[in-house]
Amino acid sequence: MKNVRSLAVIVVGLFYVQCLFAQKNPVTDKVNHLTYSKNELLGRIVPSPPLFSEIPMSCSSKSGMMLRVEVLNAFKELHQAAEEEDVRLTVMSGTRTFSHQKSIWERKWVRPKYMGWSDIEKARDILSYSSMPGSSRHHWGTDVDLNSLENEYFESGEGLKVYDFLERCASDFGFYQVYTEKNRDSNANTRSGYEEEKWHWSYLPIANEMLKQYNSTISNQDIDGFKGAVSADSLKIIVNYVNGIF
Repeated sequence: MKNVRSLAVIVVGLFYVQCLFAQKNPVTDKVNHLTYSKNELLGRIVPSPPLFSEIPMSCSSKSGMMLRVEVLNAFKELHQAAEEEDVRLTVMSGTRTFSHQKSIWERKWVRPKYMGWSDIEKARDILSYSSMPGSSRHHWGTDVDLNSLENEYFESGEGLKVYDFLERCASDFGFYQVYTEKNRDSNANTRSGYEEEKWHWSYLPIANEMLKQYNSTISNQDIDGFKGAVSADSLKIIVNYVNGIF
C-alpha cells in the first residue's frame, strides 16, 4: 500500500513539473515559427507543406500558388465574408520565390524602351511596380495580389465594389493595403517607394514580424544575383522600397 502511495506521489509530482515547465515555455513553437532564416526573408526557398499550402482554385486564378498556412486560413475567412456580400476575390499572385521574382525582373530589364538607359534609370522605372529579387514581400508568403494588376479596375464597376469591401473588411481578417496612394497630404501619409497598388494586400500579423527581422538581418549587399543588382545600394532599396509602406 505504501509503495502504491509513493508511486502515486511520484506520478502527481511528474505531472506537476510537466505542467510547470509548459507554463514557463508556452511559446516555444510560436518562437520557432516567428524566427525566419535569411533565405526565407530573401525568398530563396521552395514553398511547401507543412509551412505553406496551395491556394484552392475556388479563390485563385491558377493552380499551384502557395501561401503560408496561417495566411491562407485567414484569407479563406476573408473570401467567405466577401461571398456573403456577393463580392468575388480572386488571388492573382501569392508566394513568389527569388527565382520567380528574378524572371519577372529580368524580363522587364531587357524591354526595348530601356535602350540607352543607365542601370539606375532602368531599375528606378521598373521599381514603380515590381520589386528587385530578394526585396519582395511576396517572398514571405504573406501577401496576395487580388483580382487585377491595374489600379483602374478598382475605380469603377465590379472592381470598385471589390475595393470598397476590402477597405471596409480586410483589416478584420489581418489584411492591409500596404502600397497606398503616395503623398495623400504633405505630412503623415507621405511614403516612398512603389506606386499605389490597390490589388496588393498583406497579412500583417506575420508580415510585420518578417519585416522587423528583414531589417535586422538583410543589407543592400544581400540584394544580388540578377541584372541591375548593382543599383540596389544607390537606390537604398531597403529603406526606400522594402520599408516604403503605409
